[in-house]
Amino acid sequence: MIAFPIIICCGISSIYRKWFYEEMRNPFLIKIFFFQLLLVCIGLCFSIIHLTFDYSYIQVIFTQQIHAIAGIFLIIYLKNRLHFSSMDVEKYIVYAYLVQSVIQLVASVSPSLVSVLVLFSRATKFQETAAGIRGLALSSATGWSLGLSYGLVYIIFVKRFLLYKVGISKMIIGILLLAGTFFAGRSGFVGAAIGVLFLILNNNQSFTLKFFLIIKGIFFIVVFCIFFYLLFPVLTNHLIERVFPFAFEPFYKLAYNDRFATGSTDVLLRMWSVPISFIEVLCGTGYFTDPITGAYFMGPDVGVLRNLFYWGIGGYLLVIIYQIVLIQPIRYINEKASTSKYNMILYQYAIMLYLFLLELKAMTIGFNKMTFSIVFLLSYFYFEDYRSSCYNTK
Repeated sequence: MIAFPIIICCGISSIYRKWFYEEMRNPFLIKIFFFQLLLVCIGLCFSIIHLTFDYSYIQVIFTQQIHAIAGIFLIIYLKNRLHFSSMDVEKYIVYAYLVQSVIQLVASVSPSLVSVLVLFSRATKFQETAAGIRGLALSSATGWSLGLSYGLVYIIFVKRFLLYKVGISKMIIGILLLAGTFFAGRSGFVGAAIGVLFLILNNNQSFTLKFFLIIKGIFFIVVFCIFFYLLFPVLTNHLIERVFPFAFEPFYKLAYNDRFATGSTDVLLRMWSVPISFIEVLCGTGYFTDPITGAYFMGPDVGVLRNLFYWGIGGYLLVIIYQIVLIQPIRYINEKASTSKYNMILYQYAIMLYLFLLELKAMTIGFNKMTFSIVFLLSYFYFEDYRSSCYNTK
């Protein structure tokens, strides 16, 4: 929808058409589209060879391509009109999720706002099954994908905001992002943990400064919670009584049942027990979804298993390479050395670690559309920043 006016401009404006043709020759974009087409072709071959004719995976890749094409039109505007850099993209990605967090907090105690949000998200059934806790975002995906992308945004937030001078405003942003994850999904907390690890390991700050930063953060969270309760008692009670039991379910179970677990982790463990033969690992089955029920083939939602069931280890390795190629441009840029080379390596590895860890839970790497869109935008602008720095040094 955002890209639509720019598409019209490309049709009627010669300068926009020129920019569009330039982007179609961009080496990074060519590489991404090549891998997407390669995945489509190999997926077709597997479906035909196995006589399954299951094209459900291919449909997702086609959707991903549509996202990428729409992203190109957005890129044209951001790069040529607003002169965005990778730092700007990181900042506005965090701001976008900050707005989502505020929307979810307000919607959790405002049924009238929820009735407006469902017009865009179509998440009425999801809200009902989640007891009104989830499905409150202004997004086409309000479940797994949103929670997954929140975790990625934590890592971006740490790199963009916390490796430098940390003030009250940045801490408020961090707390609100954390609050948004209460409604989006607990998977985002994995990204928050990796973000904290990234913060601890960075070399921008001394150990003493990091220690005082953590103490300062804990103190500020306590003070923020007290003021939040005094200013918004109704919302605070709603969070304590309804949202926290979901968001911190493993701690509640540990306190009351002496067992650190959640309903979703129990289901995940059962998924990992699904039998898979050596031949299936080697060659796949050609099935991504069950041909009769339309559910996940053999039941598991685990990304590793679904990929192996579909096209075996060979196809899965190609997906892994595709994800690495997508992340590879996120690197140290000498001309924009506000972040050290060591920290940029940590940043890249933190993103990769997060996506590969969450692949153990559900389809993530090279597949999820929301994380693809975020990484695609980031990588494109890092690639462009790197190209411009190389050009300037010549």
